[in-house]
Amino acid sequence: MNSKTYLSSFTKTLKTGGLCILAWTLYAELPAQADVVIGVAGPMTGTYAQFGAQMVRGAQLAVDNINARGGIAGEILTIETRDDECDNRKAEIVARDLADRNANVVIGHFCSNPALAAAQIYASAGIPMIATSASLPALTDAQLWNVVRISGRDDAQGEMAALRIAKEFPTGVVAVLTDGTPSSVALANRFRSNLGKAPALSLTFKPDAPNFDDLVAQLQARKIDVIYFACNPSDAGRIASVLTQAASLFGSDALLDDLYWAASGDAGAATHVTFATDPQSAAEAKPVLRDLRSAGFDGGGATIPAYAAVQLFAVAAQRSNAKNGKAIASYLRSGQAVPTVLGPLSFDAKGDVRPPRFVWYEWSSGAYHTETLVN
Repeated sequence: MNSKTYLSSFTKTLKTGGLCILAWTLYAELPAQADVVIGVAGPMTGTYAQFGAQMVRGAQLAVDNINARGGIAGEILTIETRDDECDNRKAEIVARDLADRNANVVIGHFCSNPALAAAQIYASAGIPMIATSASLPALTDAQLWNVVRISGRDDAQGEMAALRIAKEFPTGVVAVLTDGTPSSVALANRFRSNLGKAPALSLTFKPDAPNFDDLVAQLQARKIDVIYFACNPSDAGRIASVLTQAASLFGSDALLDDLYWAASGDAGAATHVTFATDPQSAAEAKPVLRDLRSAGFDGGGATIPAYAAVQLFAVAAQRSNAKNGKAIASYLRSGQAVPTVLGPLSFDAKGDVRPPRFVWYEWSSGAYHTETLVN
C-alpha cells in the first residue's frame, strides 16, 4: 500500500435521514434466508489502525442504509470485521476465518501484500474481494477471478504520465529513469508502453548512488527535454538539482514527499506528480459526508471507498446472484458502470478500475498543489 494512499444506474436513489441510499427491489416470492455476510478485513490495531476504523465506519454505514430498505432481495446484510494488522501471515489467518464464516464478500485488505496473500484463499473459497486501497500491481496481475479494486494500481500512474506527455510534448525528447526496484520497473514499463514511441533514453541507476554525474551527462548529451522519474523522492530530487539544462519533470506519487524538495530545491519547481483522487471530492459523496460529519467523523481516508465497495457488491449481488461469488465478480469485471458515492465505477477484465483514478499535483516554492489541466 502506498502510504498516501489512502476510490447501468441505481434502481432508484432516495434520501433517508440525509443519506443517499439504494431502493432495492424486494422479491416477495423469495423467503428471507441467512444473512448476507460482509467481511471487512484490515488493520484494526497497530500502525494503520485508523484506516481499519475508517473501513468499518464506511462499510457499516452502507450496510445500515441498504438494510433500511429491506436488504438485498429480502436478506439482511451483516458485517464481520477482522484484524490483519497489515501483516501477511495474519491476513492469511483472517482469510481462512472469513471463509469458514461463509462470507459473501470481503472488503479489504487495506495493505497490498496482505491483500494478495488473502485473495488467493478467498478465490479458493469462492469469495469475491473488493480492495479499497491496495495498489500493488501484482494483486490483479495474479489473474485471480475474484479480485476487484477501487484504488488505482501504482503503475497506472505511468500510463497517465505517458499519455499526458505524448499529448503535450509530441516531438519531445523523453527519458525515463528507474532505480531498478520492482515497483520502479513496473512503473517505468507502464510508462514506456503508453508513450506511443520509444523514449530516447531508458536509464537504470542504483538507489542512493553517491553521485549521478554519468547519468546527467547522458541526459545532456541527448538533449533530453522531458524526464519521467520512476524512483524514490530523494534520488529524483538529487538528479533534478544537478541538471544543467531545462527539462520538464514528471513523476509518481512517490515524489509528493518533502524529501523530494529537500533534495531538489528550486530545481524541483513545476515538477508534475500524479496522486490518487480524493474520495471526498466526488459530488455523489456529499450527502454521506454531511451525515458522517454531523456524527463527528470527517469521512476521510478509507471511509468513502469502503462505503462504495459495499455498494458495488450490493448492485452486483442484486443483478446476478447474491450466493454466487463468481457471478458477482464477473458482473463487476464486465465493464458495466456502477453508480457509487465515488461516482460511476467500472472495471476491466483483470479487476482494475478504469480509467485510473488519479489527479495531477505540481511542486512550487517547497509545497505542492493540485493542477488544473485544460483539455
